[in-house]
Amino acid sequence: MIELLKAAVIHKTFGAGKIKEVENGHVVIVFGASDSGEPTEKKFVYPDAFKKFLKINDPDIAEQVDSLIKIKDAEEDKRRELDEQEKREKRVAHIMALEESKKKLPAKTKMKKTNTRQNIAFKLNYCDGGSPEQIGFNGICSDETIRYNISKEKRVWCSSKECLCSQYLDGEIDRKTLEDSLADNNFDCYESQLLKSWKVMAGEDGDGKTRKIKSARRNSLAVLTTRVPHTKEAERIIFGVFIIDDVLEGNDRESGYVSNQSTDRITLTLEEAKNMLFWNYHANSTGKVSAKWGSGLFRYMDDIQAVALLQDLVKLKQNTPDAQLAKDLLEAYCRNNLIELSAISQ
Repeated sequence: MIELLKAAVIHKTFGAGKIKEVENGHVVIVFGASDSGEPTEKKFVYPDAFKKFLKINDPDIAEQVDSLIKIKDAEEDKRRELDEQEKREKRVAHIMALEESKKKLPAKTKMKKTNTRQNIAFKLNYCDGGSPEQIGFNGICSDETIRYNISKEKRVWCSSKECLCSQYLDGEIDRKTLEDSLADNNFDCYESQLLKSWKVMAGEDGDGKTRKIKSARRNSLAVLTTRVPHTKEAERIIFGVFIIDDVLEGNDRESGYVSNQSTDRITLTLEEAKNMLFWNYHANSTGKVSAKWGSGLFRYMDDIQAVALLQDLVKLKQNTPDAQLAKDLLEAYCRNNLIELSAISQ
């Protein structure tokens, strides 16, 4: 038991004080004297307040509280991990139920066997450039993200000598020159302009050979995914989706791409995206849900997975300015691909 009563503390704003009582996950502290000459009492969440706002003068007690904070943080991390695992399991069960429902649909609602159309998900390097209210992907990355992508993740293009971000990090050019290159359309990084152009490239493999997009079609769903710095593959997030209205398969000289120039597209804020984990919707080729992407830059998804994703997006966007847009996107996707949403169990 930590002896906190009467322990002296310092608060960043209220100054010196003493702990009066600890009860129900809170600590009551008495600070100095107010203008009326009476001491001021403040209640804080315990032990969380000692992470940033409060400091205990006694080093022995402070060490005990720090240990308690570490234990509580570890428990919360474990709880979050279990919650995410439970969500993934529920999502797998939901997708399996949708698969069973699809088998029972009348023949006219099923895809023709000759139709090889699939949806496509892209693995994109994290970019925090652009409006701070959005996730990014609409401007040049911050210095911190540039350094992370090059030094930590060693992204192939970011690290190349031809990349202006690499030249900037090496001190060969300054930030203004870097920013001016984007304004002059001389900045060759499509992630930095992705949510402006709404065009996603298939890219090249490790040998410099262009990749082709063979199964995505007009009206397929494109899913934009990334990993926030210092997160694991299992935490890959979905930050935007769109219905494809233009697609190039690609050839030996030019890589394939998909794009959208209509209103059938939507983005998520960073906080929203953290609730849309990619691996809740996608299974590997073995049929197992495993958070392993590999070296490829895109993966295909079927209609069941896409519908499940869009349904969750509608729920996520409830009570937001994008609520109707999310509903319209789901309805447009189903309508364009002859999917009877009412026949699929929720």
